[in-house]
Amino acid sequence: MSGQGATLADFVRHSGPLRGQALHRLALACAAALARLHARGAAGLRLSQESVALSTRGQVLIGWQPAEGCSAAEDVQAWADLVVFAATGRQDGDPAVLPPALRIAVEQCRQSDAAARPRPVDLLRVLLGHSVAAAVASVDDLLAS
Repeated sequence: MSGQGATLADFVRHSGPLRGQALHRLALACAAALARLHARGAAGLRLSQESVALSTRGQVLIGWQPAEGCSAAEDVQAWADLVVFAATGRQDGDPAVLPPALRIAVEQCRQSDAAARPRPVDLLRVLLGHSVAAAVASVDDLLAS
């Protein structure tokens, strides 16, 4: 990915954590990629600060290879970890620095019970501005059936 832009790890190391629209754009682009991948029946995007790059035009570029045995739950947890890294510059960063709606989405994706994590499409709904309560309710409805 080096010819396409700086990896997220390099960008954060040199320019600092992402904030505002840049952070939201990264979160949204990665969630959309997850939703597309899962809609096609694949899992294992393996999102990380090394597999995601930021172009000089502000685009988010994702290099991925589907991994065997990965689930949607693991993918959304990796998404949450990536967003926290982007916002804090640390693997173990505190999600409290995130805007409220993004923090709630991250917390949902990091639940210890993998079955309670939202599907990528539900995560995308939240990031596109649908109400968090409605998106969480739809996840609860899916899990109840």
